[in-house]
Amino acid sequence: MPLTKYKAAAVTSEPCWFDLEGGVQKTIKFINEAGQAGCKLVAFPEVWIPGYPYWMWKVTYLQSLPMLKKYRENSIGVDSEEMRRIRRAARDNQIYVSLGFSEIDHATLYLAQVLISPTGDVINHRRKIKPTHVEKLVYGDGSGDTFMSVTDTELGRLGQLNCWENMNPFLKCLNVSQGEQVHIAAWPIYPEVSRQVAPDPATNYSETASDFVTPEYALETATWTLAPFQRLSVEGLKTNTPEGVEPETDPSPYNGHARIYRPDGSLVVKPTKDFDGLLFVDIDLNETHLTKVLADFAGHYMRPDLIRLLVDTRRKELITEADPSGGIATYSTRQRLGLDKPLDAKPERDVRKAATGKEELLETPL
Repeated sequence: MPLTKYKAAAVTSEPCWFDLEGGVQKTIKFINEAGQAGCKLVAFPEVWIPGYPYWMWKVTYLQSLPMLKKYRENSIGVDSEEMRRIRRAARDNQIYVSLGFSEIDHATLYLAQVLISPTGDVINHRRKIKPTHVEKLVYGDGSGDTFMSVTDTELGRLGQLNCWENMNPFLKCLNVSQGEQVHIAAWPIYPEVSRQVAPDPATNYSETASDFVTPEYALETATWTLAPFQRLSVEGLKTNTPEGVEPETDPSPYNGHARIYRPDGSLVVKPTKDFDGLLFVDIDLNETHLTKVLADFAGHYMRPDLIRLLVDTRRKELITEADPSGGIATYSTRQRLGLDKPLDAKPERDVRKAATGKEELLETPL
C-alpha cells in the first residue's frame, strides 16, 4: 500500500577518502542509523564512495596521476560483493537507499547512483549523462539505458540526479514529465563563494547549489527535495592534496551545505558548519497537491502539442552481434551487470549444538 507520510534522511558527512572498505562500512552505519530512527528513505551524496575527487579542480595533470590511480582502485563495481553488503543493509533495515558512488565498469569510471529497495533489489541504476568540466578526466558518459531518474515506489515517484544535472532544464523536464514527487539532489563537495577567484563564475560554488539550484528544483517540479552533501576535515584536506603541495588548513568553507526543501521551495532544515550526520524530514506527499494544482508541468500546465522532449534510452554498442536466429543480439547494462537477479537469500538465524556440545549460530539460506 502506498505511503503518503513517512520519515526520510539526507546524509551530510565526510567520505572515507580513497578507502572502499571504509566507505562501505560507513555507508552501512548510516543505513542502520536511519533504519533505527524509523526512516523509510536515506539519501547519500554524489560519489559518496570513495569521495568526490575535488582535487582534480586544483592540481596539475602530473600531480593528479597517483591520486587518480588510488581513486580508481577504491571505486566500486555495481555487481561487487561490497555493493551486495550495502544492499543487504537496506534489506535488513527495510529502507530505500539512494546511493551515489564512483562506479568502475571494465576500465571506465562513472558518476553513478542506485536506488535500492527494502528487499535489497537495485530498482534503478543510473549514470551521470555528462561529467562536469574537469570531471571528464576521471569519468565517462552514461549510456542511453542508464540515465532515467524517476522510479515508482511505495513512497511515491522518487527521482535522483547528480550535481549539475539538477540544474539541467532538459533533465528537470524529463523528471517532471514522469510526475516526480520526491527528489534526491545529490551533491559533491566544493567551497563557498568566499573562496571565489576571478574569473571563476559563482556557478562553481556551494551556495549556488544549496541555496539557488536546489530550492529552484523543488519549486519548479513541486517535489520534496533532499540535497545530501559531502564534508571535509583538516585530515581530509591533507588526504586530497598531492605530495609536495601545501594543503589548505581551514575546511569550514566546504561544510554545512546540505539542505532539505518542501515542494514550494521553502527550507525545511540545513545543518550548522560543524554538523556531521543525518538530516531528517517528515515527508507528506499530500503537500504536493497545492503546488502541483498551480503548476503541474506533467499535466494541465504544459502543452505537449507545442513543446516536447525527445528521449533516447537505447544502448549504443561498440560491437553489434548476430543472434543464432540471424537477428541482432541485444542486452541491457542492467542485465550485463546482473542487476536483474535477486539478492542472495536472506539468512535464517539458527542456533544448534555442534559436535562439541557448544551452541553455535549457523546461517541457513531461506
